[in-house]
Amino acid sequence: MLFKKFVIYAKDDSRQVEDQVDMVINLTHVISVKPIRMTTDDRRVIKGYWVRLTNGKKYKAVSIPDELKLALEEKMPPASFEGDSMDMSLQ
Repeated sequence: MLFKKFVIYAKDDSRQVEDQVDMVINLTHVISVKPIRMTTDDRRVIKGYWVRLTNGKKYKAVSIPDELKLALEEKMPPASFEGDSMDMSLQ
């Protein structure tokens, strides 16, 4: 198990409160991380992330572990599509 700390953006509409909550998540259960822009109650736009887990839950994170940030910044070579087959191997 590989637990890392995430800072989750939590908005409670019933109390009209927005908060940031520390959450420790097992990285082996993270399916995807997508950079997004989020709006706050005071109409600011902040950078954030959609984090999707294997149990189907999704969280808006304000901060993610450095390993995931680095993975998002990596440049991937374009996939090659030759002929009728879809060869998506990285060369």
